[in-house]
Amino acid sequence: MMRYPLKKSAAVVLVAVLLFTLSLGACIAAFVWSGRAYAEVALSQEYYFLVRACEDSTASAVVGDAYLSGGAGFLTPSGKEVVLACYYTESDASFVCETMRGKGVEASVLHLSAEKFSLGGRDAAERSRVEANAATADSCARILFDAANGLERAELSQEGARAAVRGVGKSLRGLADGNAGALYSLWNAELYRAERRARELAEGVIFPRDLRYLQVQLCFSILRSHEYFS
Repeated sequence: MMRYPLKKSAAVVLVAVLLFTLSLGACIAAFVWSGRAYAEVALSQEYYFLVRACEDSTASAVVGDAYLSGGAGFLTPSGKEVVLACYYTESDASFVCETMRGKGVEASVLHLSAEKFSLGGRDAAERSRVEANAATADSCARILFDAANGLERAELSQEGARAAVRGVGKSLRGLADGNAGALYSLWNAELYRAERRARELAEGVIFPRDLRYLQVQLCFSILRSHEYFS
C-alpha cells in the first residue's frame, strides 16, 4: 500500500528538478544572449567649422582674438584649431571663409562627422535613445545658431535671445534627467555642463559669440559620442 505514495512523491521531485533545470537554463541563456547583444550606432550629424590654426604657444592669444572679434573662440579637443563659427552646409562655411580671407584673416573649414560606435550587452537596447539624445542636442545647437545670427543682425531682441537660450537649457536638463543608468553618466555630465552655461547666459546681456560658443560646445559633444558611450 505504501508503494503508490512513494512513486507519486518521486514523480513530484522529478518534475521539480526538471523545472528548476529548465529555469536555470533559461536564465543562463538569457545572460549569455544579453552578453552577445550588439548594436551599431551611426549618428548622422556632421558639421563645418570655420577655424583658425594655432599652436600650444599661441592658442590662448588666438582664442582671445577670435572671441573679441565675435567668434566662438572654442579651442578644439586636438588643441590645433580655434573655432570661429559652426555651419551645417559646406557652401555656407566656404562662403564665410572666403569672405574672411578677403579681409586678411587666415581661416579654413574643418569638416567633422560623428564616428560610428557600438553598444554591447544590455546597452544595445539603448541605441534608439542614444540616437534621440544626439538629435535633441543637435536641435538645441541649431537653435543657438539661429539665435546668434538673429542677434547679430538685430533681428532678435535680448529678450528673444534669453527665451531661446532658456529653452535650450530646459531641453538639455530634461534630456539628461530622463537618461538612466551608467551608460549615460559621461554624456549626462556634458548635458548638465551645457545647461549650466545656458542658465548663466540667460542671466545677463547675451552676445552672439556666447551663443556660438555654446553651439560649438554641443556640436563637439555630439562628435565625441563614441567616447562617452563606448
